[in-house]
Formats: sequence, structure tokens, C-alpha cells
Amino acid sequence: MNGGRLAIMVAAGLILTGCVNHAVPVQNWATEPDLAAIDRAIDAPAAQRLAGSFLRSQDPAADGATVRLQRVGAPVMVYATDPRADRADDLEQVGVESYIAVPVRFSGRDAVETMQLEPRPPYRPRAMATGAEETNLPRPAGARLLLDYPTHTWFAWTPTKATVLSSGALPGLAGKEFDAAGLHADFGRRVP
Repeated sequence: MNGGRLAIMVAAGLILTGCVNHAVPVQNWATEPDLAAIDRAIDAPAAQRLAGSFLRSQDPAADGATVRLQRVGAPVMVYATDPRADRADDLEQVGVESYIAVPVRFSGRDAVETMQLEPRPPYRPRAMATGAEETNLPRPAGARLLLDYPTHTWFAWTPTKATVLSSGALPGLAGKEFDAAGLHADFGRRVP
């Protein structure tokens, strides 16, 4: 078989198997977690144990055995910047699902805390954090929440741009918009 025929067969195989990206728009870009499944997850014994430990870490006198949590807002899927995507020429692939941030309140307390759940069903609990940073960040409709862990920089992320919402290490970037090239070239060099 000559090289030309082989190349045509390989190209045809890639097309037939769907391995060629023809700039198909991302479907369901801004999907949100299933509320009923999230509520079941925070009512599960593992989540209650985690919440009890968290409560005792905040107040050693607290009785973590009788913890009751209530979701007090919409959960948010948090995506983390993916270092493997540093050469991507579009923004669709720069992040990966990291966790679901669920704003919760302990019975008898006013403060809102965040329970972090695995990003996929059955949504096992991962961690608890004080406050509700993720769910309080303003995001335009249709934007995902993207976090760059090394700089603690939060982005409103769409298939065409990433806008800095806030940054722990780089506060002067708030409001700056990046396309794919700008995010990789400019932001990537700013890591402290």
C-alpha cells in the first residue's frame, strides 16, 4: 500500500470515529448540578460526619454528633485550570471538573459554609470550608467558574473568553478578559 492511500485511510478512519474536531459548539456549556442529588448527598452519613468534624474544628465545645445541614443556595460546579491544556488554541479545554461547591448552613448557626463534593455522582463529600466564596462570585449567565489553584484566581469562563473575577495573588487582574492565546501567554507567566 502506498503512503497516499494509507494517509487517506487513516484520515477516513479518524473522521468516521469522530476523532476530528470540526469546531462543534460545546453542548450544555453551563449545566448545573442536579439539586435533588446534591440534597441527598449532603444528607448522607459521610457528609454529616465531615460536617461534624468541621464544626468541632471551629468550636471544640460543639456537639458534632447531632449535626444538621441545609443547602441554602444553588450549588456551583468549580473547574480547575488544566496544566495539560497549556497549548490548546481554544478555551473550551482549559479546565477540568474539580468539585461542586454547595452553600450550607448548620442548624442553629447563621454563617454560611461550603461543602465540597466530588464533581460526579454519587457526589461524595471531599471537604468543608468557611464562607461561601464560590457561590458568591458574580458570574454572567452561561459562564462556568474556573479556578487557577496556584494563584487562587477565579474566572468566569466561556468557550470564547475567561474573565478574571478575583485573584488572591494577582488582585490587579480583576476584570481582565483573556482569549486562549492571552490566557496561556500572559496569565501563565504571572504565576508568583
